Amino acid sequence: MDRFMAEVSNRGIVPSSYHNQFEQFLPQKVSRMWPRLGRLEKFIAGITFMSMLKALCMAGNILVQISPYHQVQRWEEERCTGDADAAPYVSIAFGGWQWCYYGLFAFVVTKRSGFLILVHSNCLGAVLGTYYSITFYRNCKHDHSLGGLYRYMSAVIMLVLFQLCSLAVLPIERALFLTGLISSFCSFIGAISILVSLPLVIRTRDSSSIPVPLVTANMISSLVWCICGWMLDDPLIAAPNIVGFISCGICLFCKHLYPSADAWSVNKRRDPVRDTPLSPSSISNRRTAQARAVKSISYQSCDTGGTF
Repeated sequence: MDRFMAEVSNRGIVPSSYHNQFEQFLPQKVSRMWPRLGRLEKFIAGITFMSMLKALCMAGNILVQISPYHQVQRWEEERCTGDADAAPYVSIAFGGWQWCYYGLFAFVVTKRSGFLILVHSNCLGAVLGTYYSITFYRNCKHDHSLGGLYRYMSAVIMLVLFQLCSLAVLPIERALFLTGLISSFCSFIGAISILVSLPLVIRTRDSSSIPVPLVTANMISSLVWCICGWMLDDPLIAAPNIVGFISCGICLFCKHLYPSADAWSVNKRRDPVRDTPLSPSSISNRRTAQARAVKSISYQSCDTGGTF
């Protein structure tokens, strides 16, 4: 600004006296004001929309990663996974490890610390996803679901071996680019894995196999990452999350259209007004049952064999 005003004054466009008067009304420079600010004021001054969006993206990832935890604990208690499919949980595990590997690989090659945010936002998902997959394997009682888990793990092993071979054969930059493509492909797989249980839901008209907390968390996270990809003008970020947002919307629609069998049976057999213990219908039902029980009892004598 000072150079601009000096150049304007030298060219005669604005007199130098105006330059001195204008300088008096200029705000103090940030470097002079910064030491006078408190910690909270510095924190607020450093907040930008992009930093808030990055924080929301990390929070969305963590929300997706911890959302299946209660359901997995229920598997441990019941020693059964029910009709659940392993695809979303294997996707969390492989996606977490893949993005951590890509972030570390890119940091080593480019020396840019910005790639470490991929490690920070996915390391928890890598650990928890592994725990979810192991728990699913230990408690799954259905051969069909176990077969699906074996197929998913075979695909994961093939992708890992493919990346190791590319690292040994290709130049380091090409290997990094290929790792980034596979990481983006993992996001597509994670978005589609939510839809794996839909054929069973439509066939049985029972949505108990849809993990609602995981679907809801995925929908929120996909929306935030869509905004981030749009702002960064990066289709590799926006495209898989658009697919994920649509997939989660379809799952929630099917959950609303086909209620779970447990909730339907409970609502059908229980009426909070009619089944109250002190309601007239309940009292009359108990009296009728007692009268029938008394009539059905017959007492036999020990000697004659008659009844009385």
